[in-house]
Amino acid sequence: MLDSPERASSLAYDAIVGGGSVAGLSFAAEASRKGLRVLVLEEDKEVGEPEKCDGLVSLRELRRYAIPEDECIQSRVTKGVVFSPLGRSAALDASRLEVVVIDRSAFDEQLARAAEASGAEVVLGARVTGVDDADGGVKVRAGGQTYSAGYYVDATGPTGVMRFNRRGLVPTAKYEVEGDWFTDGVVEVYTDQEKYPGFFAWVIPRGDGIAKVGAAGFGINAVRALEGFLATRRSKIVSKVACTIYVGGPIESFVSGRTVYVGESAGQVKPTTAGGIPSSIAGGTIAARWVSESLLRKDPSLLARYQEEWSATYGKEYRLMTRLRHIHESLSNKDLEKLVATLQRPKVAAKLAAGSFDFHASAALSALGVRGVLQLAGVLVSSEARQTLASLAKQREA
Repeated sequence: MLDSPERASSLAYDAIVGGGSVAGLSFAAEASRKGLRVLVLEEDKEVGEPEKCDGLVSLRELRRYAIPEDECIQSRVTKGVVFSPLGRSAALDASRLEVVVIDRSAFDEQLARAAEASGAEVVLGARVTGVDDADGGVKVRAGGQTYSAGYYVDATGPTGVMRFNRRGLVPTAKYEVEGDWFTDGVVEVYTDQEKYPGFFAWVIPRGDGIAKVGAAGFGINAVRALEGFLATRRSKIVSKVACTIYVGGPIESFVSGRTVYVGESAGQVKPTTAGGIPSSIAGGTIAARWVSESLLRKDPSLLARYQEEWSATYGKEYRLMTRLRHIHESLSNKDLEKLVATLQRPKVAAKLAAGSFDFHASAALSALGVRGVLQLAGVLVSSEARQTLASLAKQREA
């Protein structure tokens, strides 16, 4: 990796990637393997730092695109526990879902090495400050330098996606803490619309007595919310990160002129939880194939195939997640009590244990069944949530 923009070649590139994210690095690796000359510009001094993702991921879906090295895996998840505002809990068996906690910094470094091994250049400490269309390509300004390329690939995450949907951004605080009040392999989710409106707090143990603990919610001070969560739990804080996460769903178009959006910049993360390592890597990998084809055939219109291919796998699920997100935002704490009570049902829990972590919206509706969804809709306080759930049940029945 180059440690300053001055050391990068000034010659033209086929594609310049803004952001050394999992999506951007996956694009760089795939495009380079196809013979393209690729430059990655990462604003931070280290790839993967600061670590803003908790790294909770299913190997079942991730291995379609990238397999984490053994040293990247911090813990294996066997159980998930969801808590209601009043402390009711529902335990869900996750032992068959192949969910792990990965060290995102180490995994990002793995992807960066793969990109460089394929021929890509990765420059650190170079923040993209401007992109202009020019001469059938783009001019990209970063670190006092201007680079030219056929395409610009935006993998800047929340910075990129906020141009399209600021309402989907959620204030978030994430700490790593040492403590004895959590159990390795057990992920905990705490719901409360008053403390974490539209979202939740979470605990993700990563082994060695350390957990990744976070809180997020619309219109709140996330740091204050997380401090309140930890106030009654004896903990030694190892690290702190305050950031934003995105839950607004995929943007309308993944391509705009000579700019291609991948990963979180394209909204390729789950509207329910903001997770999405596999879907973001898929975005980068698929985009690379179609950028390569468009350059080879000198036909920019081929880039439309990128969004079509990504949507063929994830589109339906992400539309469903978006609807469930709207339901969640309209729920009251009374509704959350009833929802957790539903998750306590043995048949529902058993079906969820055999479902999918990455396609959890479909798995949840399948576990409830049409009758279960209608029954749940009938007891919810929020009329909006009732109507949306009833609509989803009718769609499944049809």
